[in-house]
Amino acid sequence: MSCIVRREDGRILLMCKGADSVIEERLSKKSLSSKMYKETKKYVDEFANEGLRTLLLCERFIDEDEYQAWNKKSQLAKLEINNREEKVAAIDEEIECDLELIGSTAIEDRLQDQVKDTIEFMKNANIKVWVLTGDKVETAINIGISAGLIDSTFDQHILDEVNFY
Repeated sequence: MSCIVRREDGRILLMCKGADSVIEERLSKKSLSSKMYKETKKYVDEFANEGLRTLLLCERFIDEDEYQAWNKKSQLAKLEINNREEKVAAIDEEIECDLELIGSTAIEDRLQDQVKDTIEFMKNANIKVWVLTGDKVETAINIGISAGLIDSTFDQHILDEVNFY
């Protein structure tokens, strides 16, 4: 998720937040090799292992010409009739690049009341329960445990874009 603002001094600032797996692809080489990135990544992984929802925060100043060219393409993409969402997302990716990491967040995202009881009821009724999530693997496992979806007796098969383990 991104936001572009014009500051009081006239400079254009792109601010972005998102999952580390998405944001990492958009960070500058300088940011990826920084001490701040390494430290932040360590904390984000620790927080995810605790079941917290984590996000990375980043920013980039955009010059006027780049912004105007991008904005024109963005406006045209938003007028598309076919595949509008995909076209807008592709244009947004063009500007969401070479970002500088400025921080991270980690929040507890508590389950709704009676989630664990409801899932237990479904399992006792022999209803198969599948989970598909965009969360970090560590966060998803922790939430799965707290929701009663998985426990230490379950075989876990984790499929992601990079690894099959």
